[in-house]
Amino acid sequence: MLKRKQSETTPFDTIRLEGALFVPELLERMAAGEAAAQTEVDYSIPKGLKLHEEYGRSFRIATALWSDFAQQSLRVDIDAGATSRGFVLSLFRECLGYQDLECLTKPIELGGRQFPVAAMACGGRVPFIIVPYSLGLDDLDAVFAIMGSGARRKSAHQLAQEFLNASSDCLWAIVTNGRAVRILRDAETLTRPSFLEFDLETIFAEASDRYADFASLWRILHSSRAPSAIDSGGIWEKWKADGHAQGIRVRDGLRDGVTQALLILGSGFLSRPENKDLRKRLQDGSLRRNTYFQQLLRLIYRLLFVFCAEERNLLFLPDASEAARTAYINGYSLKRLRRRSLRFSARDSYGDLWISVGVLFRSLRMGEKRLGLPSLGGLFNDDQCPDLDTSKLSNRDLLAAMQQLRWFFDSHSGRRAAIDYRNMGPEELGSVYESLLELVPMVDLEARKFGFVGITSEGSSAGNVRKTTGSYYTHDSLVQQLIKTALDPVIEEKLAAHPERPVDALLSVTVCDPACGSGHFLLAAARRLAEKLAELRASDGSVTNSDYRHALRDVASRCIYGVDINPMAVELCRVALWLETVDPGKPLGFLDHHIRCGNSLLGATPELIAAGLPDEAFTAVKVRGDDSKICSALKERNKSEREGFGPLFAQENNDAREEMLRVAQVIEGMDDDDAHQVQEKEKAFAHKV
Repeated sequence: MLKRKQSETTPFDTIRLEGALFVPELLERMAAGEAAAQTEVDYSIPKGLKLHEEYGRSFRIATALWSDFAQQSLRVDIDAGATSRGFVLSLFRECLGYQDLECLTKPIELGGRQFPVAAMACGGRVPFIIVPYSLGLDDLDAVFAIMGSGARRKSAHQLAQEFLNASSDCLWAIVTNGRAVRILRDAETLTRPSFLEFDLETIFAEASDRYADFASLWRILHSSRAPSAIDSGGIWEKWKADGHAQGIRVRDGLRDGVTQALLILGSGFLSRPENKDLRKRLQDGSLRRNTYFQQLLRLIYRLLFVFCAEERNLLFLPDASEAARTAYINGYSLKRLRRRSLRFSARDSYGDLWISVGVLFRSLRMGEKRLGLPSLGGLFNDDQCPDLDTSKLSNRDLLAAMQQLRWFFDSHSGRRAAIDYRNMGPEELGSVYESLLELVPMVDLEARKFGFVGITSEGSSAGNVRKTTGSYYTHDSLVQQLIKTALDPVIEEKLAAHPERPVDALLSVTVCDPACGSGHFLLAAARRLAEKLAELRASDGSVTNSDYRHALRDVASRCIYGVDINPMAVELCRVALWLETVDPGKPLGFLDHHIRCGNSLLGATPELIAAGLPDEAFTAVKVRGDDSKICSALKERNKSEREGFGPLFAQENNDAREEMLRVAQVIEGMDDDDAHQVQEKEKAFAHKV
């Protein structure tokens, strides 16, 4: 009987997916033989034979090969490397169709470096890194060192990844020690490994229960899937491209899902009988409809953050007890609501689920050891969603919104799939947010409905926040080009100027994005700096995945800075960096002084205006043609007013100062009524001054 894994990213417990190599929903279809190019003809099965017959034949051969391999691996008088090599060559040649798989007698030289690749197949398109069975695929060893790279040790995975990145002919590689087999692809960054791995040991050790697992392995790893001289990408590349296309549809679907969730939650809070105070505040204007919308957005991103953190196991305190973890998972996690959101019978009028979500949010704000949760602050602070945190919400509305956020129906394939938050990049979450800036909210208190102009009612959304603040998503290809042309030369220059202290030199690099949005460029810059930092810190050039994570954290806390005019973008940038760079349990607030809300063109923040402009702001700069006499007069006037001796900062005009600060802080989107109010305040302020 096939043993299923309780996982959201892989179909079986013998398959491990890391990173965004394949889309999980597509991987399930690949494993089941339901994806593109999985017929007898596609696998070059001779006429008269069926696929299941080929699976059976290969399975019998493979189990026999494994039996011999398992017995030999118990002996201490046999070379482990030769034992693994013999098993791997036989398995791939006789069972998976790699007829031209041949061992190499010398390293492959690329760009002045020598790569100790063990074997090649598919016309020289697929390198094999074969590991002694006594080593893991991520264990560092001198046998995988790349001559000319400065590193005395590498892991088999690192060797394969760096070879692919250096080679113009190879896109995919296979790494195996006989106990596990991994496929990986050329990648932009080394800081986050991306691969698909099969547990051969479990499959063959439990052969009577694992035939279906082997069949899935065969469908995915067969040589007809790999690159060849005719097709340099092969079916693997097609599957990856199909996954990328589906990922775009998922991103678009998530954007639509977030929009629908906003409508459901916005109306759900308004219609709940107990929320009289919320409706009253909207009625008397003490709560603006745009502020209500911003609170709904923050609520959505609280949920998305928890989805990502839960599935990446980043939420718990490092010393959280098993009892605390169990209590959280069973009683308060959002993951438990994923499948429940599909059951319409669970959508009742009670409000207990929202109460449990409120407990979760408070725990992440203040910390709760009984649930193993840290104090994160940031998005969970009590000033982020004050009106929603004190309101009620029915299970019906919460679960309906949860379904929109957790599930995606792909009309292209006709399937419903769980959205993969574990491997979703922070850039994708940011792009979803930036697209939501086009929404213009509406509140109908009489009908107790929340809506958007142009979606739930007629009208134009031309004056949306995206247009007024110039917020647009930067495509990854442009970000990568900017990294290569702007950051890489700075790194080289710094290291060349300080060869005696390369680590300090690198950490002195400052990257500032004056319009950071949700942090797409800053994340890419942090990854590039971290790759180099991890290499420099390794005494023998040997870098582990843990080294990359620590380097990312140090780079984020010392080198990365950003400013944005939109406070929600600032929060999301901090969240994106947190998800990518820190250890579990570290507060969101550790980046507060690095990612700031303000206007880069004016060089001002609300806090700066409240404290008074510094005198240095009026220093004459010759290259700009400033008049030194005028600048000196302005500097004296600013100093006098800031110290309370001028008209603007006189005690009797404190109300005018407060009005100015309020105007300066209106940097979120405004509807027509809000804009009119601001204009009136500006007129009153000018009159008082």
